[in-house]
Amino acid sequence: MAPYRRGPGTDLASTPQGRRLGSTVLRFLVPLFVLLLARDAFAQCLGDGVQVFPTPGAIVPINSRFLLEGVGTAREPVVALVGKKLRLVADGHEAEVKAQRGWESSLGRATIILKVVGKLEADKRYTLRIDEALPNVALLNGRGGAVLPEWHTGKGADTQPPRWLKRPAVSEGFLRRTAQGTARFVRLNLSLREESPAYLVVKLEPRRPGPSVQQYVVPVTNNAAFIGHEACSGTFAMEDGRSYRARIEAFDAAGHNAPPVPPVDFEAPADYSAQ
Repeated sequence: MAPYRRGPGTDLASTPQGRRLGSTVLRFLVPLFVLLLARDAFAQCLGDGVQVFPTPGAIVPINSRFLLEGVGTAREPVVALVGKKLRLVADGHEAEVKAQRGWESSLGRATIILKVVGKLEADKRYTLRIDEALPNVALLNGRGGAVLPEWHTGKGADTQPPRWLKRPAVSEGFLRRTAQGTARFVRLNLSLREESPAYLVVKLEPRRPGPSVQQYVVPVTNNAAFIGHEACSGTFAMEDGRSYRARIEAFDAAGHNAPPVPPVDFEAPADYSAQ
């Protein structure tokens, strides 16, 4: 076949050869465009680093234990700390904390338990020197841009396990669309008789066959806890309107757990805006 030559007044895009060429270009450009969008969205996500519990700045009992969660690229370095020791430093006192295995999930997060060797002293401000074990790793939930987490100890130890005043129940779902994607959260209302900070260990699984069980630590704040995910990372991943079952355990800062409760069933918030 003779090569195509554009004649006077001929539009290349209107010819069979031009349409085939345009289709080939689009097949190349569309995946590239999507890849660039994904890269830019990921760059805007504050996902790589560590979080600690209790929340930095909280008042903790002298027999408190601590949790260290690695997110994104910090996940593997945090898991590698199991069996090693870190330092809690206060004015006139230093305590060792031993890293123990905690909870892992497949969505880029892992949590380890930091158990204090001995006890902390009352009425002191302790700093966890995570920089010595994880240099150049960002603290995601520090107060006021703090680089290292700090806590204040109370007057004594926490010796009583938490008790349920109100068992966990789903109150509402939240869905928010952003340039990075769709965020979905479900709010759990609950109430515990507990003086020290508390948290939940939540195992989330679909009611019908699907992804493997997800398991994360969720802090309790003002008698509420949120499970779900941000637009580009976060805790639990949920699909539009799908039914889920959450198995919940509650712990206080000292590691005591509350009595078991039945699982909570709910449907993930659905995005109907595209329908």
